[in-house]
Amino acid sequence: MAPWKLALIVALAFSSIFLAFIPPGIVSVDGASMLAVSESLVTHQGLTVPPNLGRPGRDGRIYSTWYPLLSFISVPFVGVALIASGAAHLPFHYLAPIFALLCPVLLTSATAGIVVLLTIRLGGDERKAWVAALCFMFGTTAMVYIRSFYSEPLLGFLVAAATYLALGETSREISWAAVLAVLAVLAKPTGIVLGPVLSCYLLAKRFKPQLACLPLIGTAAGFGLYCFYNYVRFGSIASFGPKLEFSLAAIPAGIAGLILSPGWGLVWYSPVLILSIFGFRKVWRTKPMEALTIAGVFAGFLLIDSYWSYWSGGWSWGPRLLYPAIPGLSVLAGLVEGRMRRALVVLSLVGFLVNAPTLVSFYERYFTEMDESGVNVNSYAWSVQKAPLLHGYQAAQHQLEDAQGADVRQIYRERQIPGTTIATSRAFRVVAVWWWVLPAAGLPRWAGAIVALLLIGTGICLLIWAAPAPTRNLAIEPTVP
Repeated sequence: MAPWKLALIVALAFSSIFLAFIPPGIVSVDGASMLAVSESLVTHQGLTVPPNLGRPGRDGRIYSTWYPLLSFISVPFVGVALIASGAAHLPFHYLAPIFALLCPVLLTSATAGIVVLLTIRLGGDERKAWVAALCFMFGTTAMVYIRSFYSEPLLGFLVAAATYLALGETSREISWAAVLAVLAVLAKPTGIVLGPVLSCYLLAKRFKPQLACLPLIGTAAGFGLYCFYNYVRFGSIASFGPKLEFSLAAIPAGIAGLILSPGWGLVWYSPVLILSIFGFRKVWRTKPMEALTIAGVFAGFLLIDSYWSYWSGGWSWGPRLLYPAIPGLSVLAGLVEGRMRRALVVLSLVGFLVNAPTLVSFYERYFTEMDESGVNVNSYAWSVQKAPLLHGYQAAQHQLEDAQGADVRQIYRERQIPGTTIATSRAFRVVAVWWWVLPAAGLPRWAGAIVALLLIGTGICLLIWAAPAPTRNLAIEPTVP
């Protein structure tokens, strides 16, 4: 099977599976703020948001302080939600989140397809590429953030795609990688990591400087566009998302916390990525510059995120800020051989079990429970007892129990603005999948459940159909110049 065909089928399979798990709303403040921009663009072609989701700009109107690209690319989905709200006689604000959440599903599924292509580009066979994609989707926090409206799934897609293109080493692919480097900064300012790393790779491969520097120029252009966007709204070029508090003193704790801490450590929430160390060693023997590029992307995000004193990302499930580097690490993990292949399966299964509760509940439920008990989120980092991964199933059980005794139609009649506590929140009193809230639109829940099962079944069948047969030769063959 051609690599592009395998990547396409894998992407379609994961899209089908996770369409069944789209949640009925957005819990995070930054996600709600970015969605509000999309709604504003659809309803009155503006950028203003409600007072609780932004701050005053230079003209006195309220603007979101979060990242622009996700808001803009979600406009078509939110536009369809506006049409559907009229047909279903439901408030637009109820349907907009569900339709907008199609965006991360498609982006993350497409990223899995890129994992396939990048694995093959690094010398892996189709079987390894297929396995790497499964590890990415089911063994890491990708399955968590595919159900969120954070900027990370978008940035992860752009980073993976740009890396794949740059490693193709043709002038056309490098030019497209530079375009994606522009978009990466607009997706989130930490996307500035991408261009310099790719340009260093191209310079090390002895490309002409004017071609090798294109990704770096793209990063500079993206940063300039973002500054202009900030200035137009706020009269300041430095309005990048949350309050930025950087400190060199935070770096050691940030690096250790993002990798090892029970509260947010990568090895706990995506344990299969431990094997990327061994995959790196394997690739290093035949393609050292390519191995260094993927490692450099990870190191860049690790360093810039740990430099921020708020390195945990707040109410995050695992190291959310490192998400853009996860596709590349999944590729390296998928390239391990021998006995490590069994470890790959085992650790992917462990990662799935750690993250699975978030498929039917909002992981923020646990953080809200602890917050209402007076526990500070900053105390989670090195506390095994408070680590979210140990309480995910319990919090999900609480949400499912509340959902069983709640009338969805009554919940959605209670208020236009979501509550801020568990007792008043719509999100925390329903099963967190779209088909559970169908009674609010006068539709039977069982019909939605059947559709969800068909979507999951279709995705599984596509994955089985696309699965390449095992091959005896598992070695990475060196490329002939």
